[in-house]
Amino acid sequence: ADVGGIGMGLVRMVRPWDEWLIVWGYDINQPPPEVTPELATSVARQLVGDPALEIELLGANTWTVNNCFATHMQKGRVFIMGDAAHRHPPSNGLGSNTSIQDGFNLAWKLAKVVKGQAGVGLLDSFSAERAPIARQIVTRANQSIAEFGPIFEALGMDGGVDHDKIHRNMEARADATPVAEAQREALRKAIAFKKYEFDAHGVEMNQRYASGAVVTDGQGEPPFEKDRELHYAPTTWPGARLPHVWVFERSGRKVSTLDLCGHGEFTLLTGIGGEAWVAAAETVGAELGLPIRSHVIGPRRAIEDHTGDWAGAREIRDNGCLIVRPDHHVAWRSETLAADPAAELRRVLKSVLAR
Repeated sequence: ADVGGIGMGLVRMVRPWDEWLIVWGYDINQPPPEVTPELATSVARQLVGDPALEIELLGANTWTVNNCFATHMQKGRVFIMGDAAHRHPPSNGLGSNTSIQDGFNLAWKLAKVVKGQAGVGLLDSFSAERAPIARQIVTRANQSIAEFGPIFEALGMDGGVDHDKIHRNMEARADATPVAEAQREALRKAIAFKKYEFDAHGVEMNQRYASGAVVTDGQGEPPFEKDRELHYAPTTWPGARLPHVWVFERSGRKVSTLDLCGHGEFTLLTGIGGEAWVAAAETVGAELGLPIRSHVIGPRRAIEDHTGDWAGAREIRDNGCLIVRPDHHVAWRSETLAADPAAELRRVLKSVLAR
């Protein structure tokens, strides 16, 4: 197509099947184009491949790739989140989920402060936890944009506007020549490298918070054994996201460990021999005016671990415990039963909640 400088554009469905978004480039050294219905129709016809296509132009504007993130997300009583705190291209699909994570992080903290269950110091942890994530995802999204370069190079689309040359270079990859074979190999490698955009689970899941709303008690952060951008590394290290594991109610219904937690409350997870933690949670929760949900996971308990997957993921002993925040991040853990469980929970929760 004779659009976008490099001869290509983007057609994205907005609403099935009659509303579409079309994006193409223009020379940023020149004034922005005036997108008339005639120009929009011409572009749509070229990209769709139908010279008789008729369209209804709903709107047009210019857009540029953003590379912006906030280094601090709070000033007094004012907080920012979502696109106000991190603006980036749509690469990796990080926009909505990162914005929701911001809201999930801040909402429970505001609620605890407003209800008098936490001190205002808890709110300082929002920026401490989420600003590094803003930097991370903006950097990754823009890096993914740049990583399209090898694909364009392999196709002979070097950013010029000589469309005849572009067509010749793209057609050449079908030739039975050593040069064409090398071009095909380069294209395969360039596409495979895009796993950092399309399969980067670690970017979305490996958030490990460090703030006053987390108590590690000196436990060192576990290393990433695989590429931390590509692979999610589940851990119950304080500050990390609680791992999802399927467990079972006595009725046989399968539930996720994530479903056992959240819902605006702190949750204590322990196993057989950790019942003293449950009693301590009731005592300390009553003292602090803070509801704490508790689950004992094990054979013939209300929640059972038939497959042993939870035992393999929890990184504590049967009589240890995890304290999980309302946003599904681990606030604290104890490998075994403490000598004074109530004193430990009281210490940890007062620290986390800035009491």
